[in-house]
Amino acid sequence: MLRTVFYPVLFIACFVIGGNALAQSSKKQKNLKDSVAAAKGDTSLNTFMDRVEFYANTFNQMNSVLSRGFDTTTVSTDLPKIESSLKYIQKGTSVEDRSNTLRYLYSLRDILTQIEDKLNVYQKTLSGYNDKLVQIQNGLIQMKQDPSLKNAPTDSILNEEYQEQIKRLDAKWRKIDGANKQSMRQIGVLQSMVVQSYIQVTNYKERINTELRKFGARAFSKEYPYLWQSGEKDYAETFKTAWDRTITANLQLLNYYFYTNWTIHLFGLIIFIAFYSWISITIRRIKLLKADYTGILNQAHYLPRIPVLASLLVTGFITFFFYDHPPVIFMELFMLMLVLCTGFLVRKVWPELLFKFWIIVLLLTIFTGISNLFLLVSFTDRIAVFLLGAAGAAAGFAFLKRVQASRDFYPERTVLFLRVFIAVQLISVFCNIFGRFSLSKIFLVTSLFGIWQSMSLVIFVRVVMEAIFLQLEASKENSETPTYFDFALLQQRFKSILNIIAIILWLILLAGNLNILDAVYDFAAGVLTQSRKIGGNEFTYGSIVVFVLVVWAATVVSKAVSYFFEFADHHSTSKSKKNKLSSSILLIKLAIFSIGFLLAITASGIPMEKITIILGALSVGIGFGLQTIVNNLVSGIILAVEKPVEVGDVIEIGNKSGTVKEMGIRASKIATADGSEIIVPNGDLLSQHLTNWTLSNKHRRVELIVGVAYGTELGLVIKLLKEIIDREDIMQDPKPMVLVHHLNDSSVDFRILFWVDDISNWVSLKSQVLSNIYEVFYEHGISIPFPQTDVYLHYPQPPANGPADKEPS
Repeated sequence: MLRTVFYPVLFIACFVIGGNALAQSSKKQKNLKDSVAAAKGDTSLNTFMDRVEFYANTFNQMNSVLSRGFDTTTVSTDLPKIESSLKYIQKGTSVEDRSNTLRYLYSLRDILTQIEDKLNVYQKTLSGYNDKLVQIQNGLIQMKQDPSLKNAPTDSILNEEYQEQIKRLDAKWRKIDGANKQSMRQIGVLQSMVVQSYIQVTNYKERINTELRKFGARAFSKEYPYLWQSGEKDYAETFKTAWDRTITANLQLLNYYFYTNWTIHLFGLIIFIAFYSWISITIRRIKLLKADYTGILNQAHYLPRIPVLASLLVTGFITFFFYDHPPVIFMELFMLMLVLCTGFLVRKVWPELLFKFWIIVLLLTIFTGISNLFLLVSFTDRIAVFLLGAAGAAAGFAFLKRVQASRDFYPERTVLFLRVFIAVQLISVFCNIFGRFSLSKIFLVTSLFGIWQSMSLVIFVRVVMEAIFLQLEASKENSETPTYFDFALLQQRFKSILNIIAIILWLILLAGNLNILDAVYDFAAGVLTQSRKIGGNEFTYGSIVVFVLVVWAATVVSKAVSYFFEFADHHSTSKSKKNKLSSSILLIKLAIFSIGFLLAITASGIPMEKITIILGALSVGIGFGLQTIVNNLVSGIILAVEKPVEVGDVIEIGNKSGTVKEMGIRASKIATADGSEIIVPNGDLLSQHLTNWTLSNKHRRVELIVGVAYGTELGLVIKLLKEIIDREDIMQDPKPMVLVHHLNDSSVDFRILFWVDDISNWVSLKSQVLSNIYEVFYEHGISIPFPQTDVYLHYPQPPANGPADKEPS
């Protein structure tokens, strides 16, 4: 009975418990599914919101770039001007006309070169703008293709928010896309115009280069009939037509070049203001601080007289070489300014005959410059060139005769320059007579322009040296050394360097006058940049030239710095060695040479491993035969660091003594008292016994030995000697001493010891003290004995019984 009741109850209980457990399990599973779905929904929404925020920031940046816009004002303004210039050039190159002059073709090519440079800059600028716009466009495309923005959430509330954000992004996208495409179209139009202009420039330059090659071949042939057979009918244009086209074209060239090179004009103006201010302040300082300012300023013939024109001359020569292919009219006006400055500067300095010849050359140059501006050849121009050449040769010949007969001073090589000038003028005349007109004008222009350019460069060098001289004189602390010697030393140090620079500048101007500057530059660039091989090593001549030039420049700078330091020390009133700049000259030289050597290696592009190989080879050479040289070089470095000897020290080495004048890297110069200079290797200064009288100070002790006769009162002598050496130029610390030194054979010797403040004065001071001793002893009747010996002659007596001496018969 009990069993019958128990089993049903147990079954019911298990069913109920199992149902509850199944219900709880199903509920938990349902909650887990809901949680996963909610998590997925949250992740998708977060990703979407992150992308929306990213694109919103990106669109803001794009909009900022587009709203600022792209600065195409200069390009848009200059392109119509360039097109107008190209139309003008097209007229000059479309018709092959032998009446076009060589100078005209060069002027057109120079303008095309400048336009080409501008177009390159514009193309680079527009390409940069286009790259930014393409980058923006790629960003817009990326946003449109982003899959994370295409998955809309299923939840109605989230979907509504999603659609709102998409609408906002789409509105921004459309706005930015429209602005970007418009900017791309504008930039594209400008790029197309630049490319078209660039193609035209390339075609015109090729056409002009072809014509120039024909001109070169034609120049040595008979271009026109002989002069005595020539007439107006042999030329395509009349003089009036040639004149009108010359005026119009040159004014256009001048206007175009002047306004397109304002940065160089500004640079020249800054140099002029700086140089003129410097010179004015220097001259004013000399007049205020120097008693003999007249003698100082008289050494400078040009700069103090008219500082404005001298500054303009220096500025002009410096600035002119920064202009790139200036047209003829600009170059001639610029050079006319320089030659006029030269004329006013030399008017009262040069001999009257030389200045008259300069005036003749100036007038001939002006007329030749006008002829050089002509774009077309006419019969009148040909006659004018013939007369100018003949007049120049006649004037040069007459001046040469006067110079050879005169005793006045003329610049160096005046006779040589005159002979070359006359020869070139005659060549111009003969070329013109026999129909080689282009050659005739080239020789005429070259000779006239070359001679006054050389005159102006001579004055340019002189003005620069005068500027350095006046600056040094203004900074001198004393005036013991005459200014004449200062200026002579300055010329000795710097004239050769400045002359080299002037000759290089004159050669550049000469190549420009001959119209071969570009050809020479291209040839030199080809030779210098061509790669060459020796074994497995590649090099170029250009790297070698750069290396040599940089090392040479370092040498020049080293010499200049050394001179300025020596000058400052020589005229310094300070006697302390610590205040002497020259004590550091050797270290400064080493620093300049080291920096110059490293710059030379860097500028020439020589690999460091090659330098390592060279140093390794040098080490082998040092081991075999360069020990002495290396020893001297290392000794020079040790001397520069430890400074046992410095410039200005009074030393004794071996049996030689003198003052250290210069300390080089390998050897040093010692100036002896008799005026000779001894070259001492630096190794000897360290290896031999060296006496340095001025290592710690410039004091020197002087010792005098004075004897008096026996019987003289010693106290009086000591008193007198102490009074004598009680002088202002004798140091009182250490105190001077008078000592009884020695009882000699004929005198009592006194030892006088005193110190001199400056070793350079000890000889003269010793002489003065000895003179005073003699005068004081003479006044007090004190005799100064001299060595003497008494000789007694003894004649023996004859024997008593000896024969009597015979009387002489």
